[in-house]
Amino acid sequence: MSVSGRCPQWCTTNHLGIDEPVEHDGPQWPDVLDATGAGRAEIGICTNGAHGVVVALYAESTLTPKQAREVAHGLLEAAAWAEDHAND
Repeated sequence: MSVSGRCPQWCTTNHLGIDEPVEHDGPQWPDVLDATGAGRAEIGICTNGAHGVVVALYAESTLTPKQAREVAHGLLEAAAWAEDHAND
């Protein structure tokens, strides 16, 4: 996939009229709050110029085993989604 050019159908980014956007944001998985309730793990799809469609993980978390499994499950789903849409 070329990162620049028209948006793929799954793009949720508001490009504010930019004709040649350089990156795109896609679906997000539910955030997982950490053990303290103060941090969370966020999983989503975006594009990266060097790698095309990628999984983004932002985590500031101390996770219980159950929470870690939730994050792992979300990462597996996001990875499968990214592979399925790599050429959109």
